[in-house]
Amino acid sequence: MLGDYQSLIERKVRADAGDILPSDLTDAIDAAVIRYSKDRPRTLVEDVTAPGGQVLDLPGDWVPGFSMVQLLEYPIGQVPPATLDEWEIYQAPAGESVLIADSLPAAAVVRVSYSVFHFLDETTDTVPLVDRDAVASWAAALVCDQLASRYSGDSESTIQADSVDHGGKSRQYASRAKTLRQRYFDDLGIDPKSNAAAGVVVDLDMPNSLGHDRLLHPGRLR
Repeated sequence: MLGDYQSLIERKVRADAGDILPSDLTDAIDAAVIRYSKDRPRTLVEDVTAPGGQVLDLPGDWVPGFSMVQLLEYPIGQVPPATLDEWEIYQAPAGESVLIADSLPAAAVVRVSYSVFHFLDETTDTVPLVDRDAVASWAAALVCDQLASRYSGDSESTIQADSVDHGGKSRQYASRAKTLRQRYFDDLGIDPKSNAAAGVVVDLDMPNSLGHDRLLHPGRLR
């Protein structure tokens, strides 16, 4: 799996032999997976048992600073699904948790859908096959950026036998990086001019959908 990406990136970059180190590919792939995770986060679903009351623990694979709750289903099994709509992520000294407006009974099971990073190594690849080329294009663009910078920093050789046009190669890789980055946006249907992260921060200083005060933002504080 990882080898497939490495081969695909090398074909996209078309670098001279020895120009790309294995560590260059690894770093570029890691960065590309992070970028892709921001644009197309992976969704996990986990059933969490409530201790009772208004606090619900977050799932075990929750990533602080990245993960976002997409849906809280309770009670489980209804058609259409029943959801908890009044909740907030609460930050305490011990970490994050979900603070729910209405108390839950002890041992109540809440189905939590939430976002996490994608994962890619020698045996596991959570990137959908249809987006593999896009991720490889972003990684290849990063490699081209590095090669462009490397060649732009090389001084022109004073040895007559050295006919390498370092400036030309730098421009070539810079142009290739731009093309590959645009291919990533095109494959994912993203407008780079209006590109925004998949997660958003919502201003809760407003009434809820029923016109009532929100849990942690009562009208007296607005």
